[in-house]
Amino acid sequence: MKNILFCSIFAILSIAACTSQKKANRISFLSPEPGNISLGDTIKLQLNVPQDKTTDSVVYYVNDKIVDKSIGNEPVYFDSSTLSFGNQLLNAKHYDKGEVLESNVLVMIVPAKAPEQYSFAVVNSFPHDIGAYTQGLEYTDGVLYESTGEYGSSSLRKVELETGKVLQSVELPRTQFGEGLTIVDDRIIQLTWMEGIGLVYDKNTFKKIHEFNYQASREGWGICYDGEKLIKSDGTNRLYFLDKKTYAETGNSIDVYDHRGPVDQLNELEYIDGKIYANVYTTDKIVIIDPQSGRVEGELNMIGLLPQKDRRGDTDVLNGIAYDRENKRIFVTGKKWNTLFEIKLLPR
Repeated sequence: MKNILFCSIFAILSIAACTSQKKANRISFLSPEPGNISLGDTIKLQLNVPQDKTTDSVVYYVNDKIVDKSIGNEPVYFDSSTLSFGNQLLNAKHYDKGEVLESNVLVMIVPAKAPEQYSFAVVNSFPHDIGAYTQGLEYTDGVLYESTGEYGSSSLRKVELETGKVLQSVELPRTQFGEGLTIVDDRIIQLTWMEGIGLVYDKNTFKKIHEFNYQASREGWGICYDGEKLIKSDGTNRLYFLDKKTYAETGNSIDVYDHRGPVDQLNELEYIDGKIYANVYTTDKIVIIDPQSGRVEGELNMIGLLPQKDRRGDTDVLNGIAYDRENKRIFVTGKKWNTLFEIKLLPR
């Protein structure tokens, strides 16, 4: 019995000693600490090395790519402007007389500049169908094209701006939930939500002529056209680029960030004067995105756009942005709103 007890105590002490030794051998990043780093900032790279250890050299990596090497544990400096927005893994290999120890730290690269803030002024108001659960909106040839959602009542519509009258429409199958919409030449592209398919119509007849499957972007939320390619959202902070002829995702995308971090819930999209305007779902906010970098350059606060007296029990959130390129007019509305507004941006 005594032998068993002695062996047990010895085993416990051995484990404790090994654990203590491992802690003594542990290295970590002294700089940088986990958290946000503004794009363009110089990152100081240095390890916290236990006092009982020496350092021959340290090799530093960013996302498995060597960026610098130090002799001893002297700090090295790295220009973050070469990185993209989002999480970046910094790794270090510590060399000491043939022994190699590793440590890593996760940082997030964010834009250095906060978005410019905008309010709005209402220029004009137009009637809007309170039964329209607006998901996508487009203005061309003097009329609006609108995609509405909800299972059992999703549709594609051509709408007279001045009266809100539906001039032409087609209903989607009850199993499809309509989402974003855009127009390329004589084709209308309409997304569905979780069904994984996009629908392509003849612009004049509304006859469906094609379907396409989503790929990396598994859900359909918003879509717009920049004159060369389609840009699609899926409810995350990522925007996907699609070929305008085949509707296939090109493999290119941008991740959308502001100075605080990722901007999720990107919904209905519109391309306006070289920028992407996006509704942020469940909010009264529209963000203005640089399509090259994904940086949020501006925020449009739409609180109070729809008067409280016009809100009913089923009135839903802000959603729907359209642009009259010829006359430089911006139109916005919401799900089951009774009004569509022409607005102009006002710097705050």
